[in-house]
Amino acid sequence: MVKNIIFDIGGIILDDSKDNTNKILNSDATFLYKKMYGKSFLDCLLGKMDMTEYIETFKDDPEYNKIKYILSNQDISCPLLKSNFDYISSLKDRGYNLYILSNLTKYTHDYLKRIANIDEIFKGGVFSYQEGIMKPDKRIYELLINRYNLNKEETIFFDDRERNIEAALECGIKGIVFKSIDDVENNI
Repeated sequence: MVKNIIFDIGGIILDDSKDNTNKILNSDATFLYKKMYGKSFLDCLLGKMDMTEYIETFKDDPEYNKIKYILSNQDISCPLLKSNFDYISSLKDRGYNLYILSNLTKYTHDYLKRIANIDEIFKGGVFSYQEGIMKPDKRIYELLINRYNLNKEETIFFDDRERNIEAALECGIKGIVFKSIDDVENNI
């Protein structure tokens, strides 16, 4: 019986997709998206660099103004997936314990707290920027399980990336690749 539900943020609660970036720029932004969220972005996800510093690393880039606009305006670059969030919020009222496990920057975490009452809905979470480790590193899954004393047999994890679900399964946590909110309803 599932008692604990763990959610990733990107692609489930926030729309941080390349398609959203394409909409913002009204063009194919694949190259720009890869540039913004490439290897150097890992420093933000691991808490080694804040977003302001990161944006400034592009100051000599010809696309600097676009990059700054997108990364500085999370209301448009990472909008809340409201219907998903409302459904997830309702799970608390149905008696489930909700947690977050996400590769996330402090900037995005602060934004999420500002636009949604996550501290009231989720019992806790583990975030890459705070811990200095990221999914799919198994240590971050074990950290969440141990910190909140969760029984793995009563816990399920939803993430939109298959490699993160594979790591959860290797840790003994049931995991489902999230494609739509129906994946949650059909598996809890």
